[in-house]
Amino acid sequence: MTLSKKVNLIDQQEAPVDEGDQQRENLFLLLKRAIKARGYTYSKLAQAMNMSELSIKRLFKEKDCKMSRLLEICRIIGLSIDELVNMQQRFKDTPEHLSEEVEVALAADKHLFLFFILLVSKIDLASAQESLGFSRTEMYLQLRKLENLELIRLLGDDKYRFIVSLPIRWRINGALSKRIKTINQSYIAHCLDNEDHPDYVFSTSSRLMTENSTQQIQKSLNKVREEYDYLSTQDQMFYPRGELQLTKLVFAMGPFPIDVILTDK
Repeated sequence: MTLSKKVNLIDQQEAPVDEGDQQRENLFLLLKRAIKARGYTYSKLAQAMNMSELSIKRLFKEKDCKMSRLLEICRIIGLSIDELVNMQQRFKDTPEHLSEEVEVALAADKHLFLFFILLVSKIDLASAQESLGFSRTEMYLQLRKLENLELIRLLGDDKYRFIVSLPIRWRINGALSKRIKTINQSYIAHCLDNEDHPDYVFSTSSRLMTENSTQQIQKSLNKVREEYDYLSTQDQMFYPRGELQLTKLVFAMGPFPIDVILTDK
């Protein structure tokens, strides 16, 4: 197929990232395991829900992720939504590094790295193209570059899927160090500029503290990160993409060397 024909495929239909499909796949797999573990069959569940067994089988086949249905199934088998989401989180792969060679390649191409970040963040192709100012041809070429790096695989009908484990753990001091610092510094500056806007929260402070107190606060911050991961997992499972917005969480705490603020960078 020629490049122009492949670009036309992108124009005809925007392809969603398959990560959401994988989450639903994992969710229903876990739910089926929980149903079996609690001694329920499709027939018994159908009777409890006043549905036909065929309808229950279709629900699991089509992976109907409506909140009301999930709540009802969970109630019947004695499982809370919180427990189900926690099971889903434990089911997810532990964040893994990309190879150092791939990080070097992404570091050498700013726009490719930013494009990949948007896709990993589940931004649709049209929005990614608009944000980065790509033409249709340029966007397809970026997709091909990611495929050549074995990060994604282009499928038929202009669909693609990730072939690396998600989420990704970046090497903070690796080849992408400068780009990662720039992204986070830019975001913090953006938060400062919008500090009076209700959608943003920013706080900064320096105090004299014992090491024990410092560790206690750091544990509390880690709990905030866990809650952030928990709620994002829950929202992505139960809400349509149109009701979600891309958010970012950044925090840092530790010893404060005075020379950090004396250095002009």
